[in-house]
Formats: sequence, C-alpha cells, structure tokens
Amino acid sequence: MNTPPGSTSDAAFIQLLSKHQRHLHSFIRSLVPSDTDADDVMQDTSLALWENRGSYDSTRDYFPWACGVAHVYVLRHRRKTASDRLWFNDEVLELLASQMLEDSELFELRREALNACLDKLSEEDRRIVRIRYQEGITLGEMTQIVESSARSIQRTMVRVRRVLQRCITATLREWRVS
Repeated sequence: MNTPPGSTSDAAFIQLLSKHQRHLHSFIRSLVPSDTDADDVMQDTSLALWENRGSYDSTRDYFPWACGVAHVYVLRHRRKTASDRLWFNDEVLELLASQMLEDSELFELRREALNACLDKLSEEDRRIVRIRYQEGITLGEMTQIVESSARSIQRTMVRVRRVLQRCITATLREWRVS
C-alpha cells in the first residue's frame, strides 16, 4: 500500500509510538499527581494517537504532536477527577506542559549532538565509552578488557568527557541552540 506524502504507514506509526512511549509517559507523569493517573492517561492517549494516526503529518516531529494529544487527555482526566484530587490550575498545567516540551526538544538536540560528537572520537576512545556506558562495565572490569590501569582509564574518561562536552556545546552553538 502506498502512503501519500506526509502520511505514515501503520507499521511506521507503531514504530514512532513505541520509540517515544517512555518519553511521552514521562511528559504525562510530569502533569498528573500519580503514577496510576499517568498510566490511565497514557492508555487513553495511545488509543487516541492510534485512532488519529491519519491526521499525523510525517514531515513534522512526532513527539510534539503526541504531547499535544497527551495534553488534551491530561486536561480531560483532570476534569474527570478534579473533585477527589489536588490538581494544578490550568495556567500552571499549561506552563508545565510547555516547559516539558521545550526540555524534551533540547534533550533530543543534545542527544543528536552527542551522537555526532561520538563519531568524531578516535576508535579507541569510542571503544572505551561504549564499554563503560553502553555495556555498563565497571572500571575494575575495564582494566582487564582494555588491558590498561584503572588510573589510565580514569584519565582517558575525564579527557573524553571534556572533549565531548566541548564538542556538544560547539555543535549546539553551530545549530544556534544553547
């Protein structure tokens, strides 16, 4: 089945929903009083996203669109449960939603910058970062894998963190984001 420009196939939409589910749940959780409320709103939001998948324009970012839908369901949930719970007023809720969305966009940009900066590292530095952070190997275990002293690995990690921090800052500045 061919999809028109700007639309998304069902499989691609499911991938987007799955990819952003945890982040979307965090967004919802920041706006509701409990984990149970967040789970309820997430369930309603997921169903609404699926039912409205035809209105999603794939030329635009998925996460802000999904957050907009989630925000509507947070407000509905709030109205439904307002009498038995303490809720923020609408103005505070709007401010929180807006701030969370801005923070998530900046987080995504930082993650993209980190990936770009990791690609610029030497093969050995990338290997050390991968072993430590992606595989979760302890410093003690790394000494055997890398065949280097703990002190040497620590110095390398400090240097690599500084290089990455400078690179991320420069990349974001280049992209005109601070």
